[in-house]
Amino acid sequence: MKTIFISNLAILLWSASLFSCTSTHKINTADIPANTVVMADTKFIPSTITISKGMTVTWKNLEDRTHNAVADDKSWKTDDMGIGESKSVTFDKPGTYSYHCTHHTMMGFGMTGTVIVE
Repeated sequence: MKTIFISNLAILLWSASLFSCTSTHKINTADIPANTVVMADTKFIPSTITISKGMTVTWKNLEDRTHNAVADDKSWKTDDMGIGESKSVTFDKPGTYSYHCTHHTMMGFGMTGTVIVE
């Protein structure tokens, strides 16, 4: 019983930390280069990006915490990125690709995004 309580408490605290971040970055979406997703304030900006088949999306981490981007269906992923680092993925097939940061998502809540390839 004690183990279950501690496990549940740990999950509750971790979940709360996903949403307790205050905005520290002043991101103007007009300043984000085309086909780029910025990681700031524990979210992907923009959360949905639409590109043409064969194009590349670049993720850039502006936070002092590690982030990544991993397709929900595991079809692609970036490596972990520290502050100022970028990683790119080229999309050759049309479709809708939902993704998340493995460090800041739990049960579908947290850092999530979508790439739409036309």
